[in-house]
Amino acid sequence: MISVILTKHKRTHLFEKQLERVKSQSVKPTEIIIVDNTQQNLGVWSRFSTAIHAKNEFVCVIDDDTIPGTLWLEHCFQQFNRKEGLYGTHGWIFNSNKQWKGNYKRIGWPSQNEETIEVDYVSHNWFFKKDWLKWYWNYIPEPRFFNCGEDMNFSFQLQKQGIQTFVPPHPINNKSLWGSVEERHGLDENSLWESNRDGFRQSMFGFFDDQIQRGWKLINESKLM
Repeated sequence: MISVILTKHKRTHLFEKQLERVKSQSVKPTEIIIVDNTQQNLGVWSRFSTAIHAKNEFVCVIDDDTIPGTLWLEHCFQQFNRKEGLYGTHGWIFNSNKQWKGNYKRIGWPSQNEETIEVDYVSHNWFFKKDWLKWYWNYIPEPRFFNCGEDMNFSFQLQKQGIQTFVPPHPINNKSLWGSVEERHGLDENSLWESNRDGFRQSMFGFFDDQIQRGWKLINESKLM
């Protein structure tokens, strides 16, 4: 029913722990595919190109810094059955003036939310129908966006199809439902955002602007129309 895509990159010391957690899910994946970027970095987009080869109806792509709660896959599947959409661990909601810096609210990990919340895009973890990947590659990234933007792109391409992006509940008293349960890994020195390696933040800002120019509608912008 569910295929999981894992990535080995900078945090190889976490891989066995992550793999064990995926195998311990209450709804167990029937397929686990590993993208090995340890020798040659194929970029953040490679997970979604690999996902095309998944055998199941549903796919969950998980970042190398993300240790999901044991009920995560079941949680996403239940939420999906209530409302079809792209579900993820960490969401971003931007204000309506189409600017990034200091202009957003974070939803989900490492904070908490008691209800499902629609967001502009999600990161760290993506649960979706495999068939939706046929729209993902309507956009081919420029070389300068090799290491960013794969998350924004997915939400934008799905938006064109009338499909929304959500963060499911991350209740404060039940971390087994969380998309990631350990904060420090996503905020360590290996984080592209924290280290700003290769000018990552500037690339993200540039990709955000590029997608807005291509027609990506932010949630708060749509509310004003």
